[in-house]
Amino acid sequence: MFPIITLIGQKNVGKSTLFNKLTHTHDALISNDPGLTRDRQYGYFQCKQFKSILIDTGGIDRLHYNIKKENIQNYITHQTILSIQEADIILFLMDKQSIGTSINYDIFNFLKKLKKPIFIVINKIDDIPYHIHNIRWDCYSFSTKNTIFISAIHGNGINNLLKNISLLISKNILNHKNNIPKTNLNTTIHKNYINSLSYNKKNNPDTITLAVVGRPNSGKSTFINYILGKDRMITCNIPGTTRNSIHIPIIYNKQKYTLIDTAGVRKRKKINDIAEKISISKTLQIIKTAHILLFMGDVDLGISDQDLYLLRFIVNNGKALIIIFNKWDKISPDLHQKTKKNLYEKINFVNFTKIHFISALYGDGIKTLFQSIKETHLHSQSTKTISTMRLINILHEAISKSPPPLLHGRRIKPKYVHVGKHNPLTLIIHGNHVSKLPNSYKQYLKKYFYRILNITGVLLTIQFKDTINPFINK
Repeated sequence: MFPIITLIGQKNVGKSTLFNKLTHTHDALISNDPGLTRDRQYGYFQCKQFKSILIDTGGIDRLHYNIKKENIQNYITHQTILSIQEADIILFLMDKQSIGTSINYDIFNFLKKLKKPIFIVINKIDDIPYHIHNIRWDCYSFSTKNTIFISAIHGNGINNLLKNISLLISKNILNHKNNIPKTNLNTTIHKNYINSLSYNKKNNPDTITLAVVGRPNSGKSTFINYILGKDRMITCNIPGTTRNSIHIPIIYNKQKYTLIDTAGVRKRKKINDIAEKISISKTLQIIKTAHILLFMGDVDLGISDQDLYLLRFIVNNGKALIIIFNKWDKISPDLHQKTKKNLYEKINFVNFTKIHFISALYGDGIKTLFQSIKETHLHSQSTKTISTMRLINILHEAISKSPPPLLHGRRIKPKYVHVGKHNPLTLIIHGNHVSKLPNSYKQYLKKYFYRILNITGVLLTIQFKDTINPFINK
């Protein structure tokens, strides 16, 4: 088992910058505005001396909290305490402004009681206007020799930090727990799997990435927590709680998945907060890279214009899609059919995908959802290997069952079809005057290809190109 290293400290001391520097990623959001990080972010780190798992945490300004109160800082502190308990090594980050604060002394005294290896890491040394010995003197009050000076943004001192961590690991004094926790769906969060995960699909071709997207407060984090069987993500009634896109690896029915919880997307006109703009930008990036998008709507609120915008963005990027309407437990059984009918009418442009009604709070419908996820992934992968000969045979079969209409006394003749591109899946049909086929016949061909190819959850687009007679001008 690789050691787990947790980064903790007050807001804006550079934890996320150091996290990204060590993991060689941009997974942790960075901004000059404090408090951007909220949920725990896990990352894989490897250097010549050792391999480890890093945990980025939100900034804390207190140790005492009440998780029952609807307060973001309470939830952040709770998440940080959980990360500290999970850690084998703790990197306690400070900068020149925060060294002498009382909360740092409280945190350090708390950490000492845990009897875990602690490194005090003084960040932003490139911005210290006075001699470094003055900073060292301030650190003596923490009564530890494990004080290291770095610049996370420029990389100064990081080799020294890694050398000290490596010496500690080589002594083999860390207490690893080899348990594999069970979750609500008989999934497992396998630490060995986490250790080997770099979130690069080229390195992990067997891993399916599932990104959960939707408006703020639709229940995305509650959904993730139910699957994991624990409070991995912060959940509360305050909209916009999730800021970053959090990757969580699981194994379900022997299949590896990476669940991605994303920040809620709402109308840009209502966004004045820079942190929220960064979060939404990150969500839109995730949409372009995930294998399957799980769009989560709030069935109690219905479909908004912003929901339609997000669905169209997913469709236009050619991503495999499954639609989930959450909070189904709030709808009276007498209103089920009426509610479904109203929702189907508003999203009729995504009739190629499966729709599930679930309760993320109680887990209703989630097992069935995973069956659709498996089917959708198989269908999306199968579209990448469709042969041209098969497509031509399907086209001729469709024509023989329902011939195209006449144009000026002559029958329109679709002759040839091939794949134009895969994202979205686009078929190009060639033939004499095929662009003049009526829309009803074009829809017939589209539905026929959908049915015969057994495509679910993937947008299919068909383009019609007329065959040009090379002798027409002569």
